[in-house]
Amino acid sequence: MIISTIASHSSLQILLGAKDEVFRTRLYVKPERKAFYASTRLADELVVTEDMGAILEDEGIVIPHGSFVAYLGLEGIERAKAKFFGNRRFLKWETTFELQDKALDGAGIPRIRVIEPDEVEPEKLYFVRLEGPRGGSGHFIARGEELDEKLGELKEPHRIEEFIPGVYLYVHFFYSPILGRLELLGVDERVVIADGNARWPVKPLPYTIAGNVGVALRESLLPRLYDYGLAFVEAMKKLEPPGIIGPFALHFAYDGSFRAIGFASRIDGGSNALHWYGRLYWNEPMSVGRRIAREIRLAIDEDRLGEVVT
Repeated sequence: MIISTIASHSSLQILLGAKDEVFRTRLYVKPERKAFYASTRLADELVVTEDMGAILEDEGIVIPHGSFVAYLGLEGIERAKAKFFGNRRFLKWETTFELQDKALDGAGIPRIRVIEPDEVEPEKLYFVRLEGPRGGSGHFIARGEELDEKLGELKEPHRIEEFIPGVYLYVHFFYSPILGRLELLGVDERVVIADGNARWPVKPLPYTIAGNVGVALRESLLPRLYDYGLAFVEAMKKLEPPGIIGPFALHFAYDGSFRAIGFASRIDGGSNALHWYGRLYWNEPMSVGRRIAREIRLAIDEDRLGEVVT
């Protein structure tokens, strides 16, 4: 059995996890990125190509991550001959505001308030979010009095949200059909270019994500977040059967109360940061990448691989 993915986003973690679980690995990489990935021990097979769509014909198990929709498109993914780890139809749920809201509301998870244009107040701050997973690119904060001018420059789908001056937390879960349990594997905070505004307040900087930092939350917050994860799993069983298989992440603004700002319907890039919560479930460190490979290994051993791939 071989585990395959695209060289981007969280592929290093995915391949490391596959190696830890003694799988062979295949990596699809663009020519300009070959030197770095070839310098590592991670890929048993390195497929150098400009066409990432070649992975849709792969004969192994394909592990999707945050670059897949951008590279391959939803239609290509859903029609692919390849076997995908997880519910490939779940991937589309993070791509539009409508589907994200439907999933969060179905789970009863409180979410950020969306502001209609006629509700905007001149002196208040608002967050403008562009639709779909974008690594923060294009998002911005503005006062109400600035919005008409700034929104007039936008061509992408977007919406205005209340601005919450708190912390932003990204919670990484893994649902195992083989073990029948949900695992909370980590929490991260994003390092964004706009953080530089505190040091160099010369011009507004973009909210593009540059990296991730692991967060150890106050223990009293973890049961509430776990309950949100459980509710989300149950909601998706009804909304997109068979529901969630493997990793997902819920994204929150927190100012004393949690309000969801979105979610990732696959391994989230924030899981690349170091986290220790995996040892709550396993007697060893357990990254999300390794947890994916462990689930595949468990499924193979129990002759239940059909339950974790689509």
